[in-house]
Amino acid sequence: MAASRPLVWLLLLGWCLAPPARGQGPGYEKFLRQHHDHPRSPAGRDYCGAMLQRRGLARPCKETHTFIHAPKPQIQAVCGAGGVEYWGRRRSRAQFPVTTCSLRGPPWGRCSYLAHANHRFLVVSCDPAGWPVHFDESHIM
Repeated sequence: MAASRPLVWLLLLGWCLAPPARGQGPGYEKFLRQHHDHPRSPAGRDYCGAMLQRRGLARPCKETHTFIHAPKPQIQAVCGAGGVEYWGRRRSRAQFPVTTCSLRGPPWGRCSYLAHANHRFLVVSCDPAGWPVHFDESHIM
């Protein structure tokens, strides 16, 4: 039994020092919290205001924000075969259903948004493991 202890310690050390598997990191989780809404939530007439409040993104008022209404695997695929290189980012090959929220009033006080549902290409930044971590609002296509 004593002879197996070094082997157990060696295996434990190897497990601790091994690089993490291709798992989802905190950047991907933040991306989902900020932009993923599939299926589209029934948030009532003020979809944008309700969703931004629910996700903790209401203060300060955001000029523009987008929610993506597609399954997670389809969005993640943009970082691989479902996307193409685009100015150091990845652009989706297909259009996705989205709701874009645009601020209607001043960026102080009660935030008021205009919701526009349509389909568009996504432009995202991906981490080295191949997970989307940033949605590029400036590349609305």
